[in-house]
Amino acid sequence: MKRIIIKTIIIIFIIITLIITYFFMFYRSNQDVENVKVEGHVFDSNNSLPLNNVKVTIINERYKSDNGHINYDEYLGNDKIELITNDQGYYNTILRKSAYVYVILQKEGYKTYEEKGKYAKKLIVFKTYMNVK
Repeated sequence: MKRIIIKTIIIIFIIITLIITYFFMFYRSNQDVENVKVEGHVFDSNNSLPLNNVKVTIINERYKSDNGHINYDEYLGNDKIELITNDQGYYNTILRKSAYVYVILQKEGYKTYEEKGKYAKKLIVFKTYMNVK
């Protein structure tokens, strides 16, 4: 009888530990990351040369809204940052808070390209090859 009680206590302890670990990992992974650097290079897909003057639209999704509400089940905050690539096809910016980022690239004579989104971390890097229309 004592063995059954001890085994039951151990099993309950393991289950509680797993549940606590799950919720900790869920909460930890569903937070806005602060000071996220987003950078990238844009190239011509035909000759791999850098493309300058590409309009880069960075869409930033956040769990925290502009008025301070937080919901870890959905993105309440949304930022739209527009940049232009330099002569090396490079762009960068810093996002104060972020959970998910995607990028839309546009240039006259090229097909608009949307990068697959990425979950926020301290550095997000994109390398894009654009196709001529």
